[in-house]
Amino acid sequence: MERLRGYKHIWVFDWEYIADPGEPPVPVCLVAVDLVSGDIVRRWRTEFEHGVPFSTEAESLFICFSGVGDISCFLVLGWPLPQRLVDMYPEVRQQLFDRDSYRLPSLTNAARLLGLVTMEDEFKDTVRDLIINRQFTDADSEYLLDYCQQDVELTEKVFQRIYPVITDSVPRWNGCLLRGRYTCAMARIELNGVPLDTESLQLALKHWEESKDEIVKRLDTGGVYEGTHFRESRFERLLSGMDIPWPRLESGRLDLEDTTFREHARIHGGIISNIREVRYALSKMRLNDFVVGRDGRNRIWLGPYGSVTGRNQPSSSKFIFGSARWSRSFIRPNPGTGIFYCDWGAQEIAIAAALSKDAALWQDYMSDDVYTAFGIRAGIIPTNGTKSTHPTERAMCKTVVLAQNYGQTAYGVAKRLNIKLDAGRQMVQLHRESYPVFHKWVRQQAQAGSLGLPLRTPFFWERRMKSFSQVNLRSLQNFHMQGTGADMMRLAACMLTEAGIRVCCPVHDAFLIEAPLDELDRTIAATEQIMGDASEILLGAGYRTKTDVKVITYPDVYRDEGAGDLYDYVMSVVADAEGKVQVTADPSH
Repeated sequence: MERLRGYKHIWVFDWEYIADPGEPPVPVCLVAVDLVSGDIVRRWRTEFEHGVPFSTEAESLFICFSGVGDISCFLVLGWPLPQRLVDMYPEVRQQLFDRDSYRLPSLTNAARLLGLVTMEDEFKDTVRDLIINRQFTDADSEYLLDYCQQDVELTEKVFQRIYPVITDSVPRWNGCLLRGRYTCAMARIELNGVPLDTESLQLALKHWEESKDEIVKRLDTGGVYEGTHFRESRFERLLSGMDIPWPRLESGRLDLEDTTFREHARIHGGIISNIREVRYALSKMRLNDFVVGRDGRNRIWLGPYGSVTGRNQPSSSKFIFGSARWSRSFIRPNPGTGIFYCDWGAQEIAIAAALSKDAALWQDYMSDDVYTAFGIRAGIIPTNGTKSTHPTERAMCKTVVLAQNYGQTAYGVAKRLNIKLDAGRQMVQLHRESYPVFHKWVRQQAQAGSLGLPLRTPFFWERRMKSFSQVNLRSLQNFHMQGTGADMMRLAACMLTEAGIRVCCPVHDAFLIEAPLDELDRTIAATEQIMGDASEILLGAGYRTKTDVKVITYPDVYRDEGAGDLYDYVMSVVADAEGKVQVTADPSH
């Protein structure tokens, strides 16, 4: 282990803890083994008050598996976090990403796929249930510590198996250490959670089912619903009357996928936007799925590395940002605080321009609006045009620019824009002529990936096709933009949380951040500086991405663009239902 010789201690560790939904973990026991000295640390919950039993300084390397919950135990106990950490889950995830059987961070499953002997599932489930349900006492300490130590020993075996891969070069090892830092950042972020207006949420929960009919009546200005049922024939008549072209399936029926609705809601707004939100709300929205702690915060596992590109993939039903846009207005800062949503503007386009070194694409990215700039460059929008003067053309250009990042064909562009195939070909050709350096680079990357050569992000998140049956050129073409975006998110999350900034959650290419009102402006400035620094570290000097900020202060609620009116409609219906209940519940008052 040549690369590890500089560490005085190499601690492999694991915690057992109680994890109630929406709540911080409750530590039960800790086991750690030092691979250098052979020392073993075993601590039961009654011994935690004695403090951290080892040095967490940079002289010590810590190794865990899917360690966000484990690091959270350090935080809730007030212990200093390890300065050097290797989390084996993302490292194993990279090696086994193409295995359908390995999607969630299970140590046992990872060990089996690596050919290691593991404990029986039945025994592991029994002990886990014992801990989760609090069906143990201090008399069970040795039994549970022995169980915990078995996980430590298995983690060590996984580490020994993966070690030659993660240490074969300095860049790969540095990427591994960054991902360990990110585990610590995620622990801080998940403990923070997202502040919610729980009073309004509980009111909506109370009257949600009975309010659906009234919500549809108030919002279905196009008359496409019958009760709470969407009627395709009515919608088709509405489109015809409004002269809105709509994509169709090969069968001839309307394409009613949510992605299609989202695209046309963005272009046409108004009635179409309302119909889309109501469809989403009625078909997928379950307010009681949100995981909310006793302190009123939406606190969930954020699914790090859930995608092969390294992006997070949190539960869409449990996470407030995974549900319908109008429901995000249940987010509200606490008294005396503000929250702000800070995102990298057109992050994936910036990455594409920087990595490909396409000067024209970078120039357009740095303009007031990259989609309008493309329209002007391609001759679709006049030179004095803006996104305000040419919104329809800009919307079409946005679709093309984003689609070309993942190599959408002319047929796909034509279908999304509901234009003829020849027109779709022309739009794609205009993009290729506008940014030839980018197109040459992205084709080379996809071809290399299809031949089995590894595609690597700046911090060595890697994708390698292991069989020709897996090849998806569009996915390979988009890998660098998504994977580097994930690197950027991880680096910024580390820098933000290590600077003491209270991050509530990451959202793809953005962060929701909370601060006291008297520190809000300073925190916004520090956040934008850090996010810009992170982008320049990843992309190189001179490639600094832009950021956009949306601020919400108490008592206001978060409002997603185009969805705030729907939230107001929903809550007015709910308030009416509550008033009726109160009147009928106690007529004497």
